[in-house]
Amino acid sequence: MTHGRMLAVHDISCVGRCSLTTALPIISSLGIECSVLPTAVLSTHTGGFKGFTYRDLTEDIVPIKEHWKSLGLTYDAFYTGFLGSFEQIDLVGSLIEELSNERTTVYVDPVMGDNGNLYTVFDSDFPKGMRRLCEKADVLMPNLTELCFMLGMEFRSGPYTWDYIDSVFKEAEVFGLKKIVITGVSFEAGKVGAVFKDYETGEKGQVMRDVIEGYYHGTGDVFGSALVGALESGITLKDSVRIAVDFTVKSIVRTYESGADVRYGVDFELGLGEYVRHVGALKGGISLHDISSDLEISLTAGLAAKIWSEGYRDLLSKEQIDYMVNRFQSSDAIKKAIEEGYVYCLIRSGDLDIGYVGYRMVEDRMFLSKLYVDGEHRGMGVASKCFSFLKDRCREKDLNKIYLKVKRDNVRAINAYKANGFVIVDEADTPIGDGFEMNDYILELTF
Repeated sequence: MTHGRMLAVHDISCVGRCSLTTALPIISSLGIECSVLPTAVLSTHTGGFKGFTYRDLTEDIVPIKEHWKSLGLTYDAFYTGFLGSFEQIDLVGSLIEELSNERTTVYVDPVMGDNGNLYTVFDSDFPKGMRRLCEKADVLMPNLTELCFMLGMEFRSGPYTWDYIDSVFKEAEVFGLKKIVITGVSFEAGKVGAVFKDYETGEKGQVMRDVIEGYYHGTGDVFGSALVGALESGITLKDSVRIAVDFTVKSIVRTYESGADVRYGVDFELGLGEYVRHVGALKGGISLHDISSDLEISLTAGLAAKIWSEGYRDLLSKEQIDYMVNRFQSSDAIKKAIEEGYVYCLIRSGDLDIGYVGYRMVEDRMFLSKLYVDGEHRGMGVASKCFSFLKDRCREKDLNKIYLKVKRDNVRAINAYKANGFVIVDEADTPIGDGFEMNDYILELTF
C-alpha cells in the first residue's frame, strides 16, 4: 500500500550525506510527503571530521509532538535511524504510539554498530533499549552486528551460510516483525549485499554485488532510505531490496570513480532520476499485452529500432545492427513472424511501452525468440516479471521449459538469464545473410 505522510526521525548533519540530509531527498523524490524530526544537529557527521559541533534536541521532541497532536496530525509511516540515548528511544516509542493511525507502518534502522562492535558512544546496555523500539517495528533494517547484540547472539564474521542466516531469521521472530532486511552479509569472498525475509509470506532471498574497496560514509542511510521509499511506493520486498542495493552501489561507484573526498558521503544525487524511474516502473506494474493490430506492430518495430541501436552498439557493428533490425525487427518481419505462429507482446509499465517479447511453442517447450527492454528500464527486474508471465503461458499448454539464444559475448544478458534460472545447454553458429553470422549460446529454463 502506498502511504501519504511519513515522519523520518534521525539526527541531521549540516555537512555530509547521511541521516536526514539523505533520507529527505531520497524519499521525497518519489512523491512521498516526508516530514522530519531531528534528534540532534551536528555541524558535520562524525566520520573523519574533527571539532564538529553537536546540539542535542531531546528536550524538543515532546513539545513538537504535542504541537502535532493539537493539529490532529498522524503519520502513515515512521522511519527511525540513529538515536543517541535511552531517553530518545522511549520518547520516539511514545511518539509512534500517539501519532499512528490504523494503516501506519514503522521502519526501524537500529543504528548502533558494525563489524562486531558497538559504536563508542554506546555502552553494552544500549541494545536492550533499542530492542524495545524494534519490537514496535513492522520492517527492521539492521546489520548483523546490531541484530546479534539485540538478540544476545555471538557475532560471527562472514562469509556466512544460508543455514546460519536462516537461524538468525528464526531468532528475529521474537520482534513480531512483518519484514526484515539484514545488510552487510557475504556468502563468498568479493561479494556483499543484503538478505531479506517476509514473515507474512515466507519469501526470503539475497541481493549480492561486487565488493568495492574502501569505506564510504553514509551508505547505510542511503540504502535504508532507498529501501523505505520503494516499500512505501508499494514495491515488493524483493524488488525494493534490489533497487536499494543497486542505488547504493552505483552511488559508491560514482564516488570512487570521481576521486571525491569520502568524508562527505557518496554521490547519490545523480542517481535519483534512475531510482525514481525504477520505482515508478514497478509501481505501475509490469504486464504483457498481445500484439494484433498494425498500429501495435508498428509500435513494436519502433521500439526494436531504438533498443537495438542503444543496446547492441558495443556488441555489433552499425551495419549488422541495421541489417538485423531491417530483416528481423521491422513491421513486415514482425507481421510475417506472427503469421508463422509467433506471438508478440508489448511489455508495459502502467501505460508506457518499455519493451517487447516474441515466442512460439516448439514441440515440448517454448522458444523465446525475443525479449528486449529499453535502456531506461533495463536492470530493473523487468525480465523476471516477464518470465513469470511466460511460465504461466507455458503451463496453459502443459509445458515446463523455455529456451532461447543469446550472443556468446553478451555477458550482461547471459548473467541476467542465469540469475533467472537459465543454464547453458548448447551453442550455435548461424549464418543470417549478407556475410553476417550469429554466434550464440542456447540457454534453457526448466520449472
